[in-house]
Amino acid sequence: MAIIYLHGFASSVKTQSKKYDALSAIASVHPFAPDYTQGFEQVMQDCTQFAKAINNVSAVVGTSMGGYTASHLATRLNVPFVAINPPINPSESLKKYLGTHQSYSGETFELRMEEASSYPEYKASAAGLIIVSNLDEVVPPQTTKDFAEKHQLPLISCDYGDHRFEDISMLIKKMAAHIASY
Repeated sequence: MAIIYLHGFASSVKTQSKKYDALSAIASVHPFAPDYTQGFEQVMQDCTQFAKAINNVSAVVGTSMGGYTASHLATRLNVPFVAINPPINPSESLKKYLGTHQSYSGETFELRMEEASSYPEYKASAAGLIIVSNLDEVVPPQTTKDFAEKHQLPLISCDYGDHRFEDISMLIKKMAAHIASY
């Protein structure tokens, strides 16, 4: 079994990560950091290509834009997913990053309106478990909770963590149970 882990906007694959360590209790972890400045269709092409090179993908997990992208990629792969602090409408939330910026690893990137507005809404699916930190300082937690309630989606709301939610170890059993249920 294999889990694809999708990093969020302006992030990069790391050599070590608490998330990778926690997820490895479920299956082998294959991290990928899409270039979200390329727009939705290119991101989906890149993620699908990455997934094709991995044998026996059993789930997709992602944080922030990675969680959002997990909702779309998992649907294409017909596997369950876990979305941690996903933006529901990235076409709106990405607007604050228009222009030239630096990624978390220090690389310069540019996000244009054309690419930012190419992202459709989060893919509502019962195959997806949404995890929300009430301390998320980037994606409004209540917006995500309201969306999950409206679409009757599985949701875990936490009073710990932050937007990047580095330590998911306390949630790994619930994540594993969700993934195993599909």
